[in-house]
Amino acid sequence: MKKILGCLILLTASSSAWAALCADGTYVSGYTCYRAPDGTYVGGGLPLRTPDGSYVGGTVYTMTPDGSYVGGLNYRLCPDGRYVGGVRCKIMPDGTYVGE
Repeated sequence: MKKILGCLILLTASSSAWAALCADGTYVSGYTCYRAPDGTYVGGGLPLRTPDGSYVGGTVYTMTPDGSYVGGLNYRLCPDGRYVGGVRCKIMPDGTYVGE
């Protein structure tokens, strides 16, 4: 059974994109934190297992140039060198990025 755990929803100052602060202190894009079977949290939909064993949120995933996977069909390289799903990188209060 998949559980939705409580989270804090933040409105980023520079746009109307929402991000959720999950129980483990990580941020995910979207309104809700979903806990994957491996204990990580994803946003953007229920956890979807990728070929490398990681989890992303949503119904589709895309492999990025560095071999990692993101949820959705679009991805963006952020200033920290990581890829996020979406068309933009949004910086969170802890310095990490989520996709928008």
